Amino acid sequence: MGLRKFLPGFAILLALMVSTPAFAHEDHDKPVAQAQVAAAAPTSGADMVVMPGMVRDMDHAGMAQDMDHAGMAAAAAPKTFPQRLFRWLGAMHPAAVHFPIALFLVAALLEIAALTLRRPVLTQGTRVIIALAAISALVAVALGWLAMGMPGNDDVTHTYHRWLGTGIAVLGLLSWWAKEYWVRKPGRRRELVYIGMLTVTASAILVNALLGGMLTHGMKHLMF
Repeated sequence: MGLRKFLPGFAILLALMVSTPAFAHEDHDKPVAQAQVAAAAPTSGADMVVMPGMVRDMDHAGMAQDMDHAGMAAAAAPKTFPQRLFRWLGAMHPAAVHFPIALFLVAALLEIAALTLRRPVLTQGTRVIIALAAISALVAVALGWLAMGMPGNDDVTHTYHRWLGTGIAVLGLLSWWAKEYWVRKPGRRRELVYIGMLTVTASAILVNALLGGMLTHGMKHLMF
């Protein structure tokens, strides 16, 4: 009983604590909003006077536009279970794609080191690495297609990233086949075929990784 008589006071104090920062923020934003309206408003000979009512009307218009965008996003959101599942799987593409990238590049570095240092022992593990890289590349490409959907409205960067990534999966399989073919039937020609396929695959991966970074972080994310 003793605690109940303090509840109205606590409620009033809580309401003041919540409402005061909101009002203060609103008052602080009004001059900024007025300045933005004054900068954006066209002038013809004389400076245009911005009234508080205009800011209020623009605020209402912005709120209506935001609500409209929210409605459009809600309408475009996937409704059925397969649609939600495909969207969820497609969101795994940025994480899954790092696995084949790392494996292919590590295999290429080991092969380069073995040729440069003339130590074939460095290539003993590349057979497994290439196999894992080729398989994981297929998974990453499938997730990428789920993320981007069917082609049709892609811009240039999305188009290059989509088809170069698909080509990398094919190159990865060919590199795996060339490695197995060379291991089972050693020969200088088969070795050159494998090294050539792996070099092309690694080069394509570097280019497509750059395109993926542009799509994720913007076109100027690597500017010095």
